[in-house]
Amino acid sequence: MTGNASSRKSQVRSQFNTIADGYDAGPGCFAYFGKRLVTTAEVQPGQRVLDVASGRGAVLFPCAERVGHTGEVIGVDLSDEMVRATNAEAAQRGISGRVQVMDAEHLDFADSIFDRVLCGFGIMFFPNQVRTLGEFRRVMKPGARVALSTWRVSQTSEIEAAMTELGMQRTRPPGWITEPDALAKLLAAAGFTGVSVEADSHSFRYADVDEYWRQARGTGMRAVLDELSAPDAARLRDVLTRRVDPDGPGKFRSTSTALIAVASR
Repeated sequence: MTGNASSRKSQVRSQFNTIADGYDAGPGCFAYFGKRLVTTAEVQPGQRVLDVASGRGAVLFPCAERVGHTGEVIGVDLSDEMVRATNAEAAQRGISGRVQVMDAEHLDFADSIFDRVLCGFGIMFFPNQVRTLGEFRRVMKPGARVALSTWRVSQTSEIEAAMTELGMQRTRPPGWITEPDALAKLLAAAGFTGVSVEADSHSFRYADVDEYWRQARGTGMRAVLDELSAPDAARLRDVLTRRVDPDGPGKFRSTSTALIAVASR
């Protein structure tokens, strides 16, 4: 592993350790698209499923319900705090699926053992995406299916638009995928066949700008927001309020769009 890749993974681990407790705060954007990913992957009772970059269980929990007592779902995540929090919640819910700390580029599993491999909003954080997808493919049974999601329009898009209006520069992490063709080509490059990509949009309602700001701090946007000076943060909130809440509290909706891709080994 190169120094740059190692440094990036350390940054990602630290970033998600910091936001683990408040992850997916608000109306449940990750939870909604997690269920959509499980449905699109056609997870079946009795299957063995790997959930990569599990986060706080947005994919793991509905997947565990689908596979039932005769199946198995295993989650992996680079963040030990995400793993801790998700396993605690799984135990509280009585869900059998569990998460373990693991690097997705080096999966510690035997070849050809999973019926499905799912990864919700994780592929953009892997330094070597083709290598990571190669690992997904290695642990999949012949004919098994992989399902991925990426953001076309993220749940923090309103803040991003307000920052652009103010001339505040924000650079997305390398590897961010917003176009269906790019996602399809990536899966094909990793050796998958029968690739299909669809866009799914959903509108989420927020009580007010404060709730939207809180949910943004429960994502990778937190580092950006927390680095703002107090005057810049106030300016940003003012513009955000004008953009999204012109008619008063309780009428703020934001639409997010995910790309959901499915392919076969």
